[in-house]
Amino acid sequence: MTPISSFARSESGAITVDWTVMAAASVSLALALSAALTDVFGLLSGQVDGHLRDRQLGDEWVEYYASHFQASLNTGYISEDQAEVLYQMAEGMSSYALRQHLAEGIAALENGTITTDELMALIAVGSVAYQQNLADPAMLDYYFGFEGSDPYYMTTAAAPTSAEEPYDGPSCSNGYENSGGQGCNNS
Repeated sequence: MTPISSFARSESGAITVDWTVMAAASVSLALALSAALTDVFGLLSGQVDGHLRDRQLGDEWVEYYASHFQASLNTGYISEDQAEVLYQMAEGMSSYALRQHLAEGIAALENGTITTDELMALIAVGSVAYQQNLADPAMLDYYFGFEGSDPYYMTTAAAPTSAEEPYDGPSCSNGYENSGGQGCNNS
């Protein structure tokens, strides 16, 4: 038997005193350590509190960007004032509603069942979702061109301008012409 095993199994009174002393030492050490760390924890919690109070935890940092509507503004689908109104409506939506509208709108865009008005509202929803990081930025860039690529809705003939009338690409202005649903090309 090892000395530690025999010590742990011994039932004599000295062992009880030894255990009591060891338990008291452990408790004393824990109290001393917690007293030493109290100042550190107080300092850290104060710093975290300060950072959280300084940060804006709401969505007030989300703002209207005309560049997110640029392709539609260039083609005359929508005015900047109309785009900003649509954006403000989308900004008032909950995260759940934004995700739901985004998913339904993209499905309608791909199926060719979206109207021009619905497309403009979808761009606003996408802009808010992009800024709130509610969807994959690469996916949003693909459909809306927020990071500089050509938006999907400007390069496909899948989106109609009304429920009855098929969409044949954007109606272009400013020296551009429609190339059969493939977007506006400078002529």
